[in-house]
This record gives sequence, structure tokens and C-alpha cells, in this order.
Amino acid sequence: MTTKISEEEKVASIVRQQVQGMIDGDLNILNKVISPQAHFIHITGTDQTKAEWLKQIKMGRMHYFGSKEKLMQVEVNGDVAQVISRNELDARIYGFRNTWPLQSRTELRKENGQWQIVKSQAKMY
Repeated sequence: MTTKISEEEKVASIVRQQVQGMIDGDLNILNKVISPQAHFIHITGTDQTKAEWLKQIKMGRMHYFGSKEKLMQVEVNGDVAQVISRNELDARIYGFRNTWPLQSRTELRKENGQWQIVKSQAKMY
């Protein structure tokens, strides 16, 4: 018997893959789930392209240790999706390690049958 996965579940899976890829330092999975044109807006207001963000991870300036998911709300409208998620993210960012309670608003687009992250904006909650 085959179980059909809803679009909402597929979108949530992409966001969870991103978080796990961050923790694992897996640039291959991050490249897969994030659009080349993606932008990330951090809690400081800094806006980074995908390439800039991945470079910081590769250099070790952003290192992620773990995450506890507290909330995942997914809304899908055709080939566009919005996710509001809350995670307690254990990370060392530019030398400072902390567990940040982050709320992210993540936008995804479906192209060629695949969901990819196109924008994510984080703030503390």
C-alpha cells in the first residue's frame, strides 16, 4: 500500500531537511533544498544570499549544534508555500555560542515538481 504525502508535508520536510543540513554541515543537502537565488535575513537584519550564507557555514563562522522544533505551520497555495516555524537553535555564530529561540518565516516555491526555499527571515520569539 502506498501512502500519499500531502504538499504541506513535503514542504515541512524541506524545512526540516534544511535544519538538519545546517546541524550536519551538509552543504549537499543545503544546496538541494535551497534555491540558488535564496536570501536569508538573520535576527540582526543582515541579508545574505545563499552563496554568502553557505560560505559562512563552510568557513565555520556559523556552526549549528542542534535544534528543538517547537512549531511548524505550513500554508500551500499552488506552487508557493509559507512556513512559520519556531526552533530552539543551538549555534555558534561569529564566535558566540547560544541557544536562540528563533521564529522563521520561510518561503518556498515549487519548480519542476520540487520544493525549494527561496527566502527565510528569522527573529527571536
